[in-house]
Amino acid sequence: MKYASRKFIDLIQGATSKWANWDPPKEIAVGDYGMIMNETGEFDWEGNIYSAHFQEKLKSSKYKFDIDLTDEALRPKEQETGDDRFIVKSWGVTTKEANVSSDVNVPGAVKILLKVDMHFDGDKPAAVLVMHKPRHSCLPHDERIIRLLKAMPDILKGKYIVTEVVSCQAYMMHLSEQKVDNFSVTLQATGPVTPLVSAGGGAGFTWSSEAAYGLSRQGSDSTAKYVPLYRLKKPRAKFWEWPFGHRGNEKSDDVIDRWEDVDPPWDPLDDEGEEDEIYDAEMHGDFGVFNDGYPDDHDDD
Repeated sequence: MKYASRKFIDLIQGATSKWANWDPPKEIAVGDYGMIMNETGEFDWEGNIYSAHFQEKLKSSKYKFDIDLTDEALRPKEQETGDDRFIVKSWGVTTKEANVSSDVNVPGAVKILLKVDMHFDGDKPAAVLVMHKPRHSCLPHDERIIRLLKAMPDILKGKYIVTEVVSCQAYMMHLSEQKVDNFSVTLQATGPVTPLVSAGGGAGFTWSSEAAYGLSRQGSDSTAKYVPLYRLKKPRAKFWEWPFGHRGNEKSDDVIDRWEDVDPPWDPLDDEGEEDEIYDAEMHGDFGVFNDGYPDDHDDD
């Protein structure tokens, strides 16, 4: 599939309002800003509000804010979601998790951490993303962050901002073809697993899967941090009208939770991930014509 990355990202975004990272080893961090590349669907990074470069820009801006972004209250907080896995799936795929014993196996033996059976109905391409031990991080809800962002319209206006990321140490993504297919994926712990050594610590990970059709990507490393999923938001237009905060007690568009989720920049995609041409009646000269081929002033009498 020529536009596989864009098709996969589009399907995941439609199911979750979050954006899939087609290359999870490539870091995407809370506070990143940039745009989405239309052809691939990938994030086009331009900078990060926590970078030293951005801090220098902030100090030299006309608002001359001196906000210390090393303050722990302003830093993104990463925390476990409390779930062993996070599965995102588009329309056209069903998943079933096999029961996996939580008992610790004999040291040195293989321990199954996760097993997911998937069924793709074959009508259209479908996407699924599986993450083990997901961790969540988001932009702090602090008025100083809002003031910082509002002080930099020259850099941030019109840009998309990463407000959340979901990271993990093992991921698997699969984009199906237009074929009925059953597909199972298993995550195993490698190395000794004892009650004193969790699978996320001293042990490594390995995926095993068999797929007759489609495209799969996977990664597993107990010392790595993959970012398969993130959230992009953009401030509403009114955000930039008042650089220094809220207007009285009126509910404001300043609050990050009220920002708009970013929609895909492309037209609806076909099964190959290419943009479907939207029929333009005006361009084709079809205004004023009935379906019978006569102009709208045609009199049947």
